[in-house]
Amino acid sequence: MRTIHLGRVAIPRSLSVFHAVAAVAKSTDEMVLVSSTPAGPFVSVGYHQLAGRELNVSYCESHGIPIARRLVGGGAVLLDSHQTFWHLIMPGAHAAIKDLYAALMPAPVAAYQRFGIAAEHRPLNDLVVGQKKIGGTGAATIGESLVFVGSWMFDFDRELMAHVLNVPSEKFRDKTIESLRDYMTTMKDELGENRLPSPEEAMDVLTEEFVNLLDTPAHADTLTDEEEKESERLAQKLFDPEFVFQNEGWTTLGRKIRDGVYLYEGLHKTPSGLIRMIWLEQDGWIENIWLGGDLVIEPQDGLSRLTADLTRQRFLATDFADRLAESFARVPLTGLTPSDLVEAYQHKLSIAPVSTSMK
Repeated sequence: MRTIHLGRVAIPRSLSVFHAVAAVAKSTDEMVLVSSTPAGPFVSVGYHQLAGRELNVSYCESHGIPIARRLVGGGAVLLDSHQTFWHLIMPGAHAAIKDLYAALMPAPVAAYQRFGIAAEHRPLNDLVVGQKKIGGTGAATIGESLVFVGSWMFDFDRELMAHVLNVPSEKFRDKTIESLRDYMTTMKDELGENRLPSPEEAMDVLTEEFVNLLDTPAHADTLTDEEEKESERLAQKLFDPEFVFQNEGWTTLGRKIRDGVYLYEGLHKTPSGLIRMIWLEQDGWIENIWLGGDLVIEPQDGLSRLTADLTRQRFLATDFADRLAESFARVPLTGLTPSDLVEAYQHKLSIAPVSTSMK
């Protein structure tokens, strides 16, 4: 197993490197454990999210906080120099997501425990100390590689997190800060500032735990020229506003569409995360659909292919369940079921009744 511990790096590089290593890897390549610490704060939305819906974009822009879209599912997260992010890249590997977490979570759990933190794995993919979350993990397929991601949560700016999120009111923001204090913890909270390990010490311990768990030796390495080139390309793409804010045209709140068209939104909590469905409906016909959320879906492009199949032509809302069954039969995926989308549809909320033509 190659180990590439980059230390403190520029914000775009901290996100692009692991994507690049996974993207260029061949199925026969050895595993790679990559880690980095961003030089400053930025926000990353999950692959299936609407950035404009999840984030307080104006706050981020006015405070110089970059926004990125990663190629891994999950929710919007604040990343900064008080966290070190690690990524285990497994070329040619295949596994169901729940099986992957069950197999690999023992390594970060054991690593936290070696520093005296009573961490445990709470399915599906959380690291907890008692009832408080100390870190989440994620997984995705990028190129020919299965990628398992996580972080060392040395400290966390709860107030900044509450400000970068899109919340309905200042009172709700205060409640968000309170909830973050009540339901999450950090290494600093658990150990005190004087007992915090360095990022280098933490990664040495985690590397040892992965070596023991996977029964494979590790050797320090550097990025190849191909990996560096791809990292530079992705550093541009992942922070490009066109990529970050993709699919946000007709789904934008208050957007004028055309006479008599209603924009609906439905939410439903699934075992793999929150599914958000937004759709246009006119006179009982569903004309367009967007699917997303903070859930983990395999394959990675499953939601986009399912959406394309559902929207190949408009259909009656009364036929929604039948249309779902047909589309799921053509686009098999894990992490979402037809009944999940039926639930989201049944809990619909009109978010933008539109009565004037779009110019």
